[in-house]
Amino acid sequence: MNREEINKLFGVTDQQLDHMAAEYESGDWKGGVGPVIPGRPRIYDEEMETVSFRLPKSRVNAIDAKAKRNGETRSQFLRQAVDNALLANA
Repeated sequence: MNREEINKLFGVTDQQLDHMAAEYESGDWKGGVGPVIPGRPRIYDEEMETVSFRLPKSRVNAIDAKAKRNGETRSQFLRQAVDNALLANA
């Protein structure tokens, strides 16, 4: 995700961020920061469980290549593939 996409996601522009940064650095910023939550952000609203299974090496290589092209990790790719399969059969 590039900077413009991130800005759009949060509804800000580079100019707004620069203005807020200047206010913060000068001590004039009236905003606040949210709570700092240590650790990785949750990707689901429930507990995660590890699932382990075996695949032919050629399939793993294909998964890794496709995930890399999509800018994803292997886990992200596989979670999305499982979600898509479950939704297709719903």
